[in-house]
Amino acid sequence: MTAFRRFGWDSPEYSDAFGCLLRCSDERAHLVPALERQLDGVSAAAAALDLGAGTGDLTRLLARRCPTTFAVEPSASMRAVLRRRLPGVALLEGDVRTATPPVPIDFALLAHVLYHLPDREWPALVARILETVRLGGRLTVVMKSGPSGCRDMLEQFGAQGFDLERRLEPLAAAPLVASVRRATLTATIATASYAETEQIARFMMCDRLPGEFAAPPQEEAFVDYVRGRLWDEARGRGGWRYQVSIWTVERG
Repeated sequence: MTAFRRFGWDSPEYSDAFGCLLRCSDERAHLVPALERQLDGVSAAAAALDLGAGTGDLTRLLARRCPTTFAVEPSASMRAVLRRRLPGVALLEGDVRTATPPVPIDFALLAHVLYHLPDREWPALVARILETVRLGGRLTVVMKSGPSGCRDMLEQFGAQGFDLERRLEPLAAAPLVASVRRATLTATIATASYAETEQIARFMMCDRLPGEFAAPPQEEAFVDYVRGRLWDEARGRGGWRYQVSIWTVERG
């Protein structure tokens, strides 16, 4: 048996898989309008912060509404694309644990980043980010959470599914928090080839660190799972539905 082949988070393979996910998922069609509604309430002089900005798709949304926009993205390849696409956005040094904007933030976005950190660190990380937000400002946290094909896959291989609600629930009573609003949207991944299906599934498996699996997953078992559960050879298509949790935390 062969050990599961992982993507390094800063590798070209990871960036390619992320791009494949964006092409094959309809999540942005639902998420972007939800974020635009939140941004309707910010002032014309607002400062925004995108933590884990990737190649800048959502950063662009923030920059259209907020004249001062900062971004944090530790991947060198993604930072290069982001800098080229959005030269007016200020790239901060560091990562979500260490980067600090030079001015108070009106709207901070932490979208699909927490997977890369141990679950136990989430409350402290969110609290640290909230400290950079001005009174009355907001931090919006977005990530997969709840029943989904990718959660079933992780659990099949001995890793826990992501549970944003359980991990962040204590924040509702934190001194820095004035209010917490929760919303859920459902998205669909639809692939037209087995290669796309495997690439996205591998990307999702890499959301969990090697030590978070009960036993090291094997490459052959992973391929069998994707072919048997996520790809329909007869129809020539694959994919699954998943849920996305959106937590909007107002700084008190």
